[in-house]
Amino acid sequence: MHALSRLVICALCAAPLLGCSSDPQTQKQLSALPLMRKSAPEPAAAFLAAHKAGAPAVIAVQETRPEVIAVFLRQALSDRSGVGTWITADGSQLMFEDGIVVGTRGFGADLMASDVSDVLPLVQGMGDGIATHLMTQIDGDDHAVTRAFKCRISRAGIDSVVIGTTPVSTQTMVEDCRGSDTSFANYYWVVPATGEIVQSSQWAGPLIERVSVRKIIIPAEQ
Repeated sequence: MHALSRLVICALCAAPLLGCSSDPQTQKQLSALPLMRKSAPEPAAAFLAAHKAGAPAVIAVQETRPEVIAVFLRQALSDRSGVGTWITADGSQLMFEDGIVVGTRGFGADLMASDVSDVLPLVQGMGDGIATHLMTQIDGDDHAVTRAFKCRISRAGIDSVVIGTTPVSTQTMVEDCRGSDTSFANYYWVVPATGEIVQSSQWAGPLIERVSVRKIIIPAEQ
């Protein structure tokens, strides 16, 4: 089977699983995802190279455009910052720092950078506390604007997230943020033994709004 076809099947199989969480504040959004995908006439060379290399994969949806589901493959991982760049077939990108979105490219009004150094230890450590979350975004006038948010990190329920065919027990963490003119909440499903974020629903800016992300397993080529 063609490599791209396998990725499409992977996306279709994973889409309904995004609704498995019992967290009441995100279940409706995640369970509403239809079986669609994002496609490109000619897949980006970097995407094909990442697939050939067996790169890790996630499935993601921009919640204001629920008709589009995309597979992202990890294109690169920075040794210095630990930020990973993940790419779709059409070249759009998400940047993650250990599962937290710190950048976007190709979405319009992109999130250029984030400082989550206060947030990440509390989320991965499944602790309660207050953190500062800095986000630099492109506004409607094409200017970079940095906003600071005061965020309360807290634990919610224990949920099972299916990765591939394996149910994984996770601790749901909530990041409730307030800024001068904006508020939002992020949700992270964290594996207690490792601190890995395997599923999330994150706010990426006033125009992109929320992005839901989930780890998936791409079957090996036959």
